[in-house]
Amino acid sequence: METDWSVPKALFVKHYGSAVQMHRGGVYTEYKQWDVPQELEQTWMDERIVQLTSELSIMNWDAIDELTSIARYHANPLIINAITAFASKQLTSADSMVRLMYAERVIELIKRYESIIPVHKLREAYQLTMNLLEDVVTKPLVLDPGHELQQYGLKDKRGLNLRVEKNKEEIIRYFRN
Repeated sequence: METDWSVPKALFVKHYGSAVQMHRGGVYTEYKQWDVPQELEQTWMDERIVQLTSELSIMNWDAIDELTSIARYHANPLIINAITAFASKQLTSADSMVRLMYAERVIELIKRYESIIPVHKLREAYQLTMNLLEDVVTKPLVLDPGHELQQYGLKDKRGLNLRVEKNKEEIIRYFRN
């Protein structure tokens, strides 16, 4: 008889494959009762990452936010590779906040993945991030409907530029160390 894995898979995916998150959500005991093989968990995670990378968008940030959350618990280089590939091709037409948000997510991923991805990929991600941040500073402020500065704790272009500079300093300091 074939096991229906839909319940444990839903729990696993909802909690980013993290036992800690399942425990916090009060479902860890239920999940452990299923005795899911580790290989199956890895398959589920890979499927979810592929699904989310196909959903990356400049209009909807849910996919990049979830990928960043998954990266906290699973070191999968596919995540940073997919995000940098998407960002390098799709963000040229994005508004200022989208560029900043993607740059901030890539900075977070660089920190998480520094020990498991090749140096040339780190440099590529670093260069992409610096380009995105530089575009935000040097180009006019452009915001799509629904991307108001106040939503992000910013008042004006100057505040946006200060946040960009803080991110640039953070990534420069990180790579110096």
